[in-house]
Formats: sequence, structure tokens, C-alpha cells
Amino acid sequence: MNLFFERNLIKNKVACLLILILLSVIVYFNSLKGAFQFDDRNLLSKEWIEDLNSFNKGVSFKSIPERPILLWTLAANNHLDNKNTFGFHLANLNIHILVSILIFTILIRIKNLIPKDDSDKEENIYLNNKQTNVFMFPFVTSLIFALHPLNTDSVSYISSRSSLLATFFFLLTIYCFSETFLSYRTRKYQTFIGLLIIPGIYLAVASKLIAITLPLVILFLFLLLYVPRWLPDYAEYFTVSKILWFFICLGIILIILELLFEVLYLPRDQGYELYGKIPYLLVQFKVIIFFYLVKFVFPLNLNVDSGFPFTGLTTDWLILFSFILIASITFMVVKCKNTWLKLGYVWFFLLIAPTSSIIPLNDLAVEHRMYLPMSLGLCLITGWFISRTKNKIQLISFIIVVIIFGILVANRNQAWTSEIALWSDSVIKNPNSPRVHNNLGKAYYEAGKLKIARSHLEKSVSSIPDYIKNQFNIKNPKNYLERKSISDKTFKENNISKTNHISLRLDFAEPHYNLANIYLDLEQLERAELEYRAALKLKPNYYSAELGLGSVKNKKKEYNLAIDHFLNSITLMKKTTGKSDYPLARLNLGEVYGKIKNYDKAILELNLALKTDPSMYLAHYNLGTAYMLKGFYDSAENSFKACLKIRPNHEPALFNLGRVYQKKKQWITSNEVFNQFLKIKGPNPNIYSEIAWNNLMEENIDKAISLYEKVLSYKQNHKAALINLAKINFRLRKYKISRFYIERALKQSLPQSQLDNLNKLLKKIPTE
Repeated sequence: MNLFFERNLIKNKVACLLILILLSVIVYFNSLKGAFQFDDRNLLSKEWIEDLNSFNKGVSFKSIPERPILLWTLAANNHLDNKNTFGFHLANLNIHILVSILIFTILIRIKNLIPKDDSDKEENIYLNNKQTNVFMFPFVTSLIFALHPLNTDSVSYISSRSSLLATFFFLLTIYCFSETFLSYRTRKYQTFIGLLIIPGIYLAVASKLIAITLPLVILFLFLLLYVPRWLPDYAEYFTVSKILWFFICLGIILIILELLFEVLYLPRDQGYELYGKIPYLLVQFKVIIFFYLVKFVFPLNLNVDSGFPFTGLTTDWLILFSFILIASITFMVVKCKNTWLKLGYVWFFLLIAPTSSIIPLNDLAVEHRMYLPMSLGLCLITGWFISRTKNKIQLISFIIVVIIFGILVANRNQAWTSEIALWSDSVIKNPNSPRVHNNLGKAYYEAGKLKIARSHLEKSVSSIPDYIKNQFNIKNPKNYLERKSISDKTFKENNISKTNHISLRLDFAEPHYNLANIYLDLEQLERAELEYRAALKLKPNYYSAELGLGSVKNKKKEYNLAIDHFLNSITLMKKTTGKSDYPLARLNLGEVYGKIKNYDKAILELNLALKTDPSMYLAHYNLGTAYMLKGFYDSAENSFKACLKIRPNHEPALFNLGRVYQKKKQWITSNEVFNQFLKIKGPNPNIYSEIAWNNLMEENIDKAISLYEKVLSYKQNHKAALINLAKINFRLRKYKISRFYIERALKQSLPQSQLDNLNKLLKKIPTE
């Protein structure tokens, strides 16, 4: 009989796992086509993400704050299929499915460890023959987690793989911990699996620092699940005073972990400057109740930019209300005897603590921060309540979760298909956010839609808060840069500190910079200059804006001023980042020096640019051009070839390489290069003219004539073709034809020297 039940248990368990996997794949299938988003591209541009060999050279596994485990998985993705988004999304989905399976498995393990008095007696499979009920609670919990729309950002956004990995290794470590206490396991197995807890903690923390609470969770599970087995009278042992001391000790451990988290994380974030520790902590009570819990119950209008406002305790009564509510719930959970509620409640609050306590982060509330806390937290509590209901209610709950959550997840995945789709969705839900309009404008700019981009960036700039507007007289752009002081009263009224104000100024510098780039591309140079200067006023060390000012002066042909700005941008870049050089500024300096015909300095600057970044094909091209103009044809050839190695279809490099071979009198090689140009560009009269000249130099007269006539069929007044046909026919003593081409050439606007030569040639033609 027992064997029969065991087989049914295995079948039911496999069925639950297959349903979990299948439904997860179905609802997240449309996420596999998503593009790389903002942080994705920043990560993938790093040289150590190129492949596993580059990773081994550039990243140390000891540098935990840099998330080496996350970077290794990205490098592995690139190694297998270079920058193919499908592979990255598939990896994210697989990790999410594994996390869901771990939740299911861990809950089954923990059910066997809970003291008998606390377990659900009606689920005893051998007494009541309810095999399906055994897995109802773990299955519903893991299903809610797998399909909950609040997790879409973590799964669909490639860079949020850090949350997936941290959660996976976190739960895997918890699973190993639970295995060590199973009585039917051998001692060797328990020892081996117990030793895996140490690398498990490292893997979780090295994926994302939010996993730093893992040791504390293990301690809590030990006290909750295992101590009662050895101390049956633990309830009498833990008096009220001892429980109080226990929570005090727990708090001290949490503070130590928080301080460690702070040491590791603060250099990566500006939250401390924005809010300060205590104000951030206070507002997080409101965030937990009115954002995280509300979004968990009603996962609607999900937004990558939540726009949750920062408020102070003295001006927002909801903060105090949230604190009282959380304290009341905590008291009730402590008093209750249900182990599952205690586990889910403590799990949620312990794991939300790194991002919602004394460590201030830039954003007050972000959806993907819920991924780990809700796994065995809110999902567990919800799953327990559903599993306690009648069969009909369980069925209805299952249908609701699958259908409604599935639709919401699939719909949300559509927003992650591209940056334009993502920020267009966000701008509808949060239309007054400067950051949303800035990011949408930037996305349109990169897509080449400058007018739409300008509209959103102008909205972003216009959304600057009043206290910033009052400081920089924005209503009058000409006086925009005249800074005014802000009174302490203004800071108080806007719930900001002076350090907060500085950080906000830095945030608002980017929209000005992006708008300036658009004005620059639209040749609206005066507006571009104003916006670049506005960005620099808000962020004095903004080296990119200083570079932009140099580009404005370059287009205005104010070359000396352009050089000053480019040199200053290099100084600011070194001061701000500590890097050795600014290759983009060196590239621009080389271009300007080339324009003023100071080729020696141009060559120097371009070589400096390539020393720092050899992948800059424009630097290779400009360097080749400078060498060519200096008469260093071998060096020019090498530079153009280096450019074409990076960009094989770069037409200017092909054209100039063909000219270099002409200078070296390698006519056949020159023709090969020009023919390659034609394959890319298609018919081009100027290129046919160059090939004709090469044939003329090779004494292929008939071929040269044919090509020059072909040039004229495309462009009837092509000057070089007319002049050379006139000279060729004169040499062949075809004077009538020569006169015909000379007379046509004389009608064109030619330099005086060419006009004189044609007139001399015309006089030499014998009269009939």
C-alpha cells in the first residue's frame, strides 16, 4: 500500500513541476525577443564581457561589489552566442524557472521539518489518502511566484539577472541547509551538503549584495525549525523577556550586516546624499505598505520608473500610519503559533531590509527589489491561505492566477521589447517625471527620430522643480546660467537636504546634455551651446558636456575655442573618473588640427586616442587622412586598412585607400579598392573617373575613354571626365572630338589655371 502511495506521490510531484515549467515558458515566451536596454548596453560594452577569456583577464572573483558571478554569466552568454539577445533572455527565463522549482522543493522539505503540532494534520497522506493535497501548498506558492507580474522586470530585463542569480543561490543554499537535518540522510551526505552552504553564501552575495542577509536567514530557520525538535518545551523556555532579548540580538546582527552592506554598496549609489539614513528609513515604512504590498495584491500599472515621492515624517501622516500598521502586524505574528506565517513574514522583512532600511538608494521603490523577498515571503503566506481553503476556492484561485497573471505578464513583456516601448509605457503612467521623458527622448534620438526626441527632452527640462527653476532663471534662457541662492526655507518646503539638492542638480544635467546633442545634430548651434552650458552649470565636472561645447565651436569654425574645450574635457574626465585619457576628445582634437592643417598635432592626438581605444575606426580613418596629406603613404595605407578591419564597408576609408595606391602608382591595386567601393555603394561617376585615370596611367587608353564616357552618362558636366577626354582625343589627333570636349569644359566653373591650359590646348588644334 505504501509503495502505491509513493508512486502516486512521485507522479503528482512531476506533474506539478511540469505545470510550473510549462506555464512559466508560456507567459514569458514573448520576453525572448526583447532588445538590450540601457544598463544592458553599458554592461556589454565592457571589454571583460566579450567572452570568457576576456572575463578571466579583466574581473576578479574576489571583487564582490562588482558582482563577478553576474558578469561571468554575461560573458558566458557572449562566448556562446555573441550579443544575441535571445540567448540572454533564455538564460534569464531558465534561472527564473529554477528559482520557482527551488521554492516548490524547499517547501516540501520544510513541511517534513515542522513540529508535528504545527503541521496540517488533514494532509497526512497515509491516514487520509489525500496525495494531491500534499503538494497543494508548495505548488500554489511556487506558481504564484512563477507567474506574478511583479517579477517581469527581473526576468525580462537582462541586467536584472543579478536578482535572479542572487535568489537562485540564496534558495539553493537554504535547500542545502534543510538537507543537512533530514534524518534519513547519511552522515557523510549531510556533512558534504552542509559544507556547500559556505560557497552558496559567496555565490549569492557575489551575484548581488542583497543576499548579504543569508546568514541571518539561516540562523532564523535554525531557531524556527530545528531548535523545537531538540527542545520540545521551547515555548516555556522562551519567556517574553527572553524573546525580547532574542529580537535585540537579532537586531544587532542585522545592523552589522547592514553596515557591511553599506561599506560595499555606498560607493555605487547616491542615495545617502539624496535622503540621508533616517529620512530614507522612515519613508520606507510607507513604501512597504503603499507600494510593495499594494503592487503584490494589485499588480497593475507596473512601471520601470515608479515615481514614488519622497516625503518627510512631519508632512506625511501615512508614514506614521504605516509604521504603526507594521508594528501591529509584527506583534500579531509573534503571538500566533503558525510557523508558516512566521516564516513568510520574517523572510519578507529580513530580505527587503537591504534596500528598505538604513542604506539609502537612489530610487525609493523599484519593482525588481521584490523578487527575493516575495519568494518565500508574501508568496508563501498567500499560498498557505489558498491551500487552507475548500477545493472549489483553490480551483478558482488557480484559474485566476494562471489567466490574469499570465495576461498581465505577457502584456508587461511587450513593454520590454525595446527602449522606446518601455519608456513610452512609462511616460503614460508617470507623465511628469523628468527621467522618463529624458530616457524616452534619448531612445528616440538613438533611433534617429530627432524631432520626437527633442519634444520629450524639452518636456524633461521643463519638468525641473520650481526650486531649481528659481535658482537658474529658466524662463529666460539667456539668463539661465545666472545662478541665484536658495534659502533654507526653500529646502525645508521641498523636503530636501542641501546634499539632496546637489544630487538633483546632477540628475537634471543629463536632460540638458541630451537636448544639446539633438540641437547640435539639427545644426541649431546657439541652442546647443546654451544647453551644454546649462548642463555644466548643474554638473561642473560634466566632461561630456564640455566635449559637446567643443563640437559646437568646431561647427562654428571657431577652432581655437574648440581646442580649448576639448583639452578641458580631457582634464575633467581624468579628474572625475581617474582614467588615463579621454579618447573621444583626442579624436575631436585630431579632427580640428586637421582642419587648420596642423597635421603633426593631428597625428599626435589621433595616436593618443588609439592608444587608449584601438577600436575607434574614425580615429584610424582621420589618422590615415593626415598621413596621406603629409605624404606618408605607407602609414596612411596601414591606418586605412586598420579602419576597414573594424568597419569593412566604411566608404571614405575605401576611397582614400584607393587614392593612396594612386599616389604609390599601384594602379591595379587602386582599381581593386575602387571596385570594392562600387560593390558597396553602387554606380558612382566619381569612382568611375578614378578607375579611368588608373587605366590611363596604365596606358589602357580605350578602357579609359570608355570609363570617362560612362562617367558623362551619369553626370554630363563632370569636369575631370571632360578635361581628360579632351586631352586623350588631342593625343590621338581626334581634334574635332577634342574641341567638342574642350568647349564643354570651358562652360564649367574651373580654376583659372585649368581654363588657361584648355585655351592653350584649343589654340593648338589645327583649323580645318
